[in-house]
Amino acid sequence: MTYKTVGFLILIVISFLSCDSSNKNNSYDYGTQNDSARYYFQKGWEEILDNGRWTESEIAFRKAIEFDPDWLLGKSMVGRITRNLAERQKLLSDLEASKHLATLDERSLLDVNMLSMKAANNRGMGIPNTKESTRARMLLAEKNFGAFARKYPQDDYLKAEYIEFLHANHGAQVALDSLKLLATANQLTKGFYLSYAADLELELGHMDRAMAYAMILNENLTDPSFLSPKMVQANIYISMDSLQKASDLVDQVVAADSNHMIALGMQSRLKEALKNQ
Repeated sequence: MTYKTVGFLILIVISFLSCDSSNKNNSYDYGTQNDSARYYFQKGWEEILDNGRWTESEIAFRKAIEFDPDWLLGKSMVGRITRNLAERQKLLSDLEASKHLATLDERSLLDVNMLSMKAANNRGMGIPNTKESTRARMLLAEKNFGAFARKYPQDDYLKAEYIEFLHANHGAQVALDSLKLLATANQLTKGFYLSYAADLELELGHMDRAMAYAMILNENLTDPSFLSPKMVQANIYISMDSLQKASDLVDQVVAADSNHMIALGMQSRLKEALKNQ
């Protein structure tokens, strides 16, 4: 671990420790007073991050805004997950017109989601996203999700997003160390934290540790329709250079959930790699 990495981790720890201890049990309404909307919002996150089920996640996020059609953050999550360009463009236009109504916390999350929607719209129209705009989006996500995670440490999924952006911006070691430092005991039993830790350990070359996380994940997620364990195992096979076994697993994931964008991308790369063997 470099001195730069150590210094960055110290800054993260200090920033979290400096938060008022009264924040530890803070809960947030995410911008809606509708309990059912909030339930399905959390369900959407659970499905995509813990269980690896993208279609079920989209169903849940759409259900959330059925209960509260004016909920800005809920609409932004539908905008992020939909594959329909026209729908996403309409949602983004609506959000641009109404974003001034959001509370400070909701706006901090909304701003990141809207940039993600803009980037997806550009891709859908064949317009390249510049390196500068991508970098700005990634840094804003790290800043805003990090601030939210500090204020609401019991939140499971915005903290997960923060860790993902730490990974993208600073690499696997910072992300893994941050995950271990910031996750609560309960969060460390959830699908995202186990599967992401396994993937980060793999990236760092720690096969035994990755397999240990994968074993716990399999013990915790016993429903055969949950796809996170298959994706982690596929990544383990890739690290072992067992590309056919990885491809077979990813094919199973895509067959179960044709909207699983990570699996679809992995499926394409594996087919190309197998063809070139």
